[in-house]
Amino acid sequence: MAAAILLASTVACQQQPSTPKAPPMPSSPAAAVIGGKTITEADIDAAIQALPETLQAQRNDPQLRSRVLHVLLRRQALSQQALALHLDSDPLIHHRIDKARDDILIESLQEWKMRRLPEPDEAAIANYYQAHLADFTIPEQVHARHILLSSEKQAQEVLKSLRKGKGKDFATLAAEFSRDDGTKALGGDLNWFPRGVMVNSFEEAVFALQKPGDISEPVKTPFGWHIIELIGKRPASRQSLAEAREDIAATFKQQAMSNWIEELTETAGAQISNPQYTGSPADRAP
Repeated sequence: MAAAILLASTVACQQQPSTPKAPPMPSSPAAAVIGGKTITEADIDAAIQALPETLQAQRNDPQLRSRVLHVLLRRQALSQQALALHLDSDPLIHHRIDKARDDILIESLQEWKMRRLPEPDEAAIANYYQAHLADFTIPEQVHARHILLSSEKQAQEVLKSLRKGKGKDFATLAAEFSRDDGTKALGGDLNWFPRGVMVNSFEEAVFALQKPGDISEPVKTPFGWHIIELIGKRPASRQSLAEAREDIAATFKQQAMSNWIEELTETAGAQISNPQYTGSPADRAP
């Protein structure tokens, strides 16, 4: 937990540039003072907000708050020492401070704008859904496992063991004989996958299996000989408009945000001094 607190607080420390004085924060009870700098309960709350959710839930725990306060005290001691050494006067460090300041302002501006974007029109969402049905279609999928073997003869022997039921199930045989190091420890499990992921001969064989528990004849691919067992099958499906609505609305809002950023950039009146950078970025070779 201490490592999580230190990491989150260090990131926050790196994002504190030396800028002109900002309006004072709302008053909050003081928790400590170091080098003339007051650390308040609000500072502790802000540091806890950057921690994992499991720790945020303990924000009122005195022990957690004490640990966070001591991290903040160490941060202030380090920050004040850096200023005493005039490290902020180094051009490279000053550049990093400016960049951190810009990053914070940009993130804050985007959050401000996103809260003010109007909700997309329901008719527009419905039209988008109809025009992009393929984007909301989930293709047919299968869940399968396999045993990869070096020869057809060995594949036939393993298949015979499976069908005669000699006391070893598919997962055990996969762990014992499969040459696929990535799946043998998982019993040969390939998880769910649609068409277009596996090589053609493997794909044809696995999608031809009809019901869970069906096992294929040995299948040859460039990797060797496979025995495949079907674990499950999902038919193609499609998200409903209600299910897709949130994603579509987010797409509209992101497009509106991008348009707003482009408008801001154009009206800012940028002047490019180096002819090398003129023209649209899309016109230049990567």
